[in-house]
Formats: sequence, structure tokens, C-alpha cells
Amino acid sequence: MALQPFHLNGLSIAHGGALFTLADFAFALASNSHGTVAVAVNASISIMKATTEGTLWAEAREVSKNHRLGTYTVEIRDDAGDLVALFQGLAYWKSDPIPASVAAA
Repeated sequence: MALQPFHLNGLSIAHGGALFTLADFAFALASNSHGTVAVAVNASISIMKATTEGTLWAEAREVSKNHRLGTYTVEIRDDAGDLVALFQGLAYWKSDPIPASVAAA
């Protein structure tokens, strides 16, 4: 995510909501990669470093998975590779397949 002025808060640093949205999107991609619909049941974020410009990168990792629940971490890093935020999410898998309209997007 290339930081733009609308991503910044009143202190001109990346808004926590923008960071959460980026991490939540990576979490959604990872948790829905198994072919059935996954929805978040819990999510949290810890912000480690203020950032004001450049590009932020999110990488999701599946930590554990059983037949209904999966735990994920998402690291957000800046252009220098420094950790900006750490997100943790718990996903619940439904029995519904990913809709074709979503899979094609």
C-alpha cells in the first residue's frame, strides 16, 4: 500500500485504521485460500513504529488450522523492512465454497 495523504491521521502518520485495513485484507486472502468461506471472529493489531511515507507491505502467515478455526499473523513492514505493525486474526471456516464471482476477482 503506497501511503497517500488520506492514509495519514491528524499527526501526519499512518492512521491505525489504514494499517488495520491492510492487515485485514491480507488476513482475508490467506484465510480464504483454502476454497471455503472464512470469516474473522477475532482480530487485533499492535503498532510498533510510526510511518509517514513510502510503501507498506503486508505478509500473512497461517499459524494453525483445524477443521473450523485458523490462526493467522500478518506483519506489516515499510520499505526498509522494519516492522510497522503486527496483526493477529482468528478465522472461522464455514462449509460454503468461495463464490465464483469472488474467486474470479
